[in-house]
Amino acid sequence: MEGLDEALLGIEGVGGGRMGETTIACVPSAVYCFLPKVLSKYHELFPKIRIKIHDASANEVLSIVARGRADFGVNFVGNDESNIDFKTIFEEQFLVACRKDHILSKKKKVTWEEVGKYDFMTVSKSSGNRMLIDLALAGKSQAPNIIYEAQHVTTLLGLVEAGMGIAVVPSLAMPNKDHPVLASVPLADPVVTRRIGLISKKGRSLAPAAEKLYELLLALSRSN
Repeated sequence: MEGLDEALLGIEGVGGGRMGETTIACVPSAVYCFLPKVLSKYHELFPKIRIKIHDASANEVLSIVARGRADFGVNFVGNDESNIDFKTIFEEQFLVACRKDHILSKKKKVTWEEVGKYDFMTVSKSSGNRMLIDLALAGKSQAPNIIYEAQHVTTLLGLVEAGMGIAVVPSLAMPNKDHPVLASVPLADPVVTRRIGLISKKGRSLAPAAEKLYELLLALSRSN
């Protein structure tokens, strides 16, 4: 997020007198990590504009945008959809989430073979994150045996914190490094990544209120 303030200086035509409403759809990890800071800046520029947020799974966010129920979305799926424009903001890596007292927390990186030695938890097959993990491990012998399965990454982190096992989660989903219990370690062999991007319906023009918020979010990629 460093440099975002400077990037905002390039956005012209802002003014606190504008009124209106914009609706965005967003995956929860983005809501938790960087969206609040961007929305705070947006509110300073346009205090009279109302913002509606659909926080939902990746597939739901894609559907909401495709059906026109949101002006645009923040998502990691949609790049291959013929009716969706996808503009990358940044790329993140999946990490191993464990307790700070777990043996893996002392390592600089963890392979999938090592992950398979411990009780492993993951999200369900309906999750976009699970799809990325399954694709990365397709045809490989070191896929871990799943002990617990949940619908949401936040649930997995709660189980990890309770000492139920370890999980592989996107870096955005991890709490700050000063968390009293949870730790994360880079994952290797193979590395799994995902691209966070802005998705919008092709051929649909954004209203001024939505366009300015879209521009602020694009400033993330220019400031990283």
